[in-house]
Amino acid sequence: MNSDPQPWYSTNLNLWQLAGVLVACWTIGKALTEGWRRTVGRRRYLTTRLRKIAPGVRHDYVESLLGEPKWQSTMECTRLLEKADEDRKVELTVRTWPLSRLGYLVTWSENDVVIMYGITTISWWFRLPVLIGQTRIRLGKTPFAALTDPEEHRAWLGNRRFGYLENHYFGNPDGYRSWYVGVNDIGYNAIPLSLDWFDDEDNSRTRLLPGRRDLYRASAPINTVVVSGIALYEELQDGSFFGTSLGVDQDLVRLADPEFHVLDSRISRAHRLIRDWRWRLNYRRWERKQRACTAGDRDERGLPS
Repeated sequence: MNSDPQPWYSTNLNLWQLAGVLVACWTIGKALTEGWRRTVGRRRYLTTRLRKIAPGVRHDYVESLLGEPKWQSTMECTRLLEKADEDRKVELTVRTWPLSRLGYLVTWSENDVVIMYGITTISWWFRLPVLIGQTRIRLGKTPFAALTDPEEHRAWLGNRRFGYLENHYFGNPDGYRSWYVGVNDIGYNAIPLSLDWFDDEDNSRTRLLPGRRDLYRASAPINTVVVSGIALYEELQDGSFFGTSLGVDQDLVRLADPEFHVLDSRISRAHRLIRDWRWRLNYRRWERKQRACTAGDRDERGLPS
């Protein structure tokens, strides 16, 4: 009688073989996970980590989520204190992280405690959902008109830089947080301003005319949001805290753009074409809105079009 045939597998698997199988499985799983994070899953991966950040967390905690920041600088602010004899000058550390060509994260820290943080989207694929008060917005898509009309706003327009921001505060139900939402000129779908939109009676030229501001709030999407805890600084009160950029500063991060990498000539040309195409698209949108606003003013005055 013939004996049973030998099975195709061996039960004499020693510990070294088992360890090799486990290491190979772990390596393959890690490679697949890292590939998912760098490709189709990078938006979800970044969104999950950004949701863990809040005013008052330690800087080391943010660094454990996103790694080391690419840019770091300091700024001096004046604290609002009740006692006049106390030292009011404080130094804040500003750190900036690139979010995998999808956006930027900026944190303002005092004594390595994050007091404010801001997120700017630079891609249509990174329209991050944010809950402001009871209103849910998407960066790069939701216009300012979705939020209540703020008491204060600030706008600026230079030779090549522009921006707009407004402040929202909802008190105790929102955890006493302040929300600064606006348009950053490096952000996605940044609609520019026009010089004749500013109020001539405002010497600082930081206020828009009421009709122009309503039109801008109804058409311009929010591409930047800055969340602040209880941060009592004079610069926040007079509007000089953010300078010419709400969130990330274009002049700081643009040198890392492929356009300025002389060794990446092909990438530079492709990136320049994409950027120019986006700028022309936004500029055409702005022209259409300006023509519509001008036609509305003529109708109100009874002038022929």
